[in-house]
Order: sequence, then structure tokens, then C-alpha cells
Amino acid sequence: MTVVPEPAGTGAPGRPLRVVLAVGTLRVGGTETQLVKLAVGLRERGHDVHVLALSKGGPLEEPLRAAGVDVRVFGYAGMPLSGAPGYRKVRMVAAGLRELLAVGRHLRALRPDVCHAFLFTGYSLVLPLARAAGVPVRVAGRRGATPPPVGRRNRLFHALGRGAATAMVCNWRAGAEEAVQRDGYPTDRVRVIPNGVDLPGAHADVTRQPAHGVMIANLIAYKGHDDLLAALASLPAPPRVRLIGDGPQRAHLDQLCRGYGLDDVVEFAGGLRGASRYLPEHQFAVLASHEEGLPNAVLEAMAAGLPVVATTVGGVPELITDGETGLLVPPHAPTELAAAIARLAGDPALRARLGAAAREAATAYSTPACVERHEALYRDLLG
Repeated sequence: MTVVPEPAGTGAPGRPLRVVLAVGTLRVGGTETQLVKLAVGLRERGHDVHVLALSKGGPLEEPLRAAGVDVRVFGYAGMPLSGAPGYRKVRMVAAGLRELLAVGRHLRALRPDVCHAFLFTGYSLVLPLARAAGVPVRVAGRRGATPPPVGRRNRLFHALGRGAATAMVCNWRAGAEEAVQRDGYPTDRVRVIPNGVDLPGAHADVTRQPAHGVMIANLIAYKGHDDLLAALASLPAPPRVRLIGDGPQRAHLDQLCRGYGLDDVVEFAGGLRGASRYLPEHQFAVLASHEEGLPNAVLEAMAAGLPVVATTVGGVPELITDGETGLLVPPHAPTELAAAIARLAGDPALRARLGAAAREAATAYSTPACVERHEALYRDLLG
């Protein structure tokens, strides 16, 4: 079974749609950033767009409201079915039910044409409420590597979300095929729409020497920072690399960096807002992840004209053709990662060739094209 990506939208006019986009929180993350782009893009195309944050708000509320998108934040904190003392469990379940009922009332009041809920918590909880509220089109948005549901509660929510979904949209082919083969979604309900990326007017000067690298990723274990540091430590003259992102691995990585003697090689820049703005300051990008969906970091680097060294996980091979638009290496392989970094850092002509091809390839993933694909899907599902 092969799930074919949705074609680019035609931009054909039609009546404005009322669309609700639902997600767990509005903190900065790959899915949340894509939701903001979709919401703003749909708003610019004349649609009435509402964003629903199930559990928490965050810094991404600001650009949504600035674009005229209505934002509603709820306080759902989960409903434990086991583990908590009896009285506490009852209180938490009651509080969770109150919040979910409030979400349902909100959807009934809005009467949207479309409810598109992102990530497991979003689509497993919000879409059944949307169906009960009479929303005609209910889209589940699956992003990244999604583990199978574990435990009674998650299996129940998974079944409810799958049954309520009019369609499942994934941002990479392998994830879509997994949704069918492992998770039981009917093939005709599953669609592929890749992420959107903003195409900058300026691009990096990748031929500058010495070459400096950049990796944009939260400092969490599966992003593979350990492998990157080990790779750099194995090189006799490692290039400087800036790490943009923050997270629970910061202290561990600081210690590892000192142990390797990389203090003058690796810069911890922290979590910089609008991190893609800093890409043109570099000559190549790295992503050393152990698992991914269709990573924004790779798309943004390509759009900036940077050659990328990335691991062959998730949808990365759908973005990068090895030796043509970047270099691919296996995950958990510091030796191969080191060789690819050294190859790029030492060859300005290779960087120029790969970077130009990457920038050209990224045009197929522009944010307007992504928004048009979603609009075309919504209209198709509405009939």
C-alpha cells in the first residue's frame, strides 16, 4: 500500500470556510509552528479561522492574534484511569470532563465547517467532541513518529479519535502508511500534505571559509546531540557548530562538551525565537536525530540554501536526496556523521552545489502551497 501525497491546491475560489485548528498547547514546537502558518495562511485567504488550545497557551498565541485569528485556551490536564488515589482520581476525572464539555460547547457555538486537530491528544479527544457537535469535516493531523497507543486509556482514546476522523493527514508518506497498516485507518481516509516552509529572500554564503555549522533542535535525547558531539570530537580539526535550542539535556551536553574538549568548537545558543533567521550566518546544517517526522529544521535549512547532513529517519529521505540536495547518514552513527561533516566543511564547491539544489527543492514545500493543499482537501471533504 502506498499513500500518495495530496496535489498542490488550485486556489479555486469558493465560499469562505469556518475552520477550527486544535492542538494541545501553543508553546513553540514544530507542529505548533506549522499550525500557526496554516492558520495565518487560511486567514489571509479569507477564511474564518479559530485556534483551540486544549491544555495550555504559550508564545504562539501572539502571532495568531496579531493576524486576526481567534484563540481559545482550555485547561484540560488529563483524566487518569489508574495510579492516583481514589478521591484524587475522581477530582481529576471530573475536572477533565468539565474542560472537555466546555470544548464541546465551544464547537457547538462556532458551528465550523472543519475541525482539524493535531497530535494524538488533540485528535483523540477533540474530534469525538466535534462529531457530537455536528462538525461535518473532522481531520486528524498526525506529525512525526507516533508510538502505538499503550494502556487502556490511550487505546480507548485512539479508537474514539479514529472513529471520529473524516480524514487523517500526515506530513510524510511513511507515517501515513503506518497509520493504515498499524493503526487501522482506512486507506481512503489517509492523505499526505508535507510541511510548509517560508522561502527567504536572502540565502547563505555557503562558500565562506572556515565553514560554520548549525543544528536547530530542542535539547532532548532523541535529537542525537550526543552523536554530534562524539562526531566532532573524533575530527582532528572540527568545524565550529552552533546549537540552537534548549531542553532537559542542556546540563548533560555541557558536561559532555567539556569532557570532549569542545568548548571552543560548540556554541550553545539557547532557544532563539525565529531560529531560522540565523541560518544564513552558517555554511551547513546538521540534524542527527534518532527519530523524526518531516522536520521543519531540515526544510528551513534547505530554503536558506544550506547543504544539510541528516540522519535517514522518518521523512528526512523524502526531503533530501543523498549527494544531490544534502548528505544522509544512518542514525546512531557518529563515525559516519563525522565523515559527512568533514566532507562538507572542507569542500566549498560541494557546499555550493548541494546548497543551490536544496534551495530549489525547498520551493515545492512553500507555505502558500501547503495552505492551498489544506484548503483544497477541506473543500473536497465537504463535497
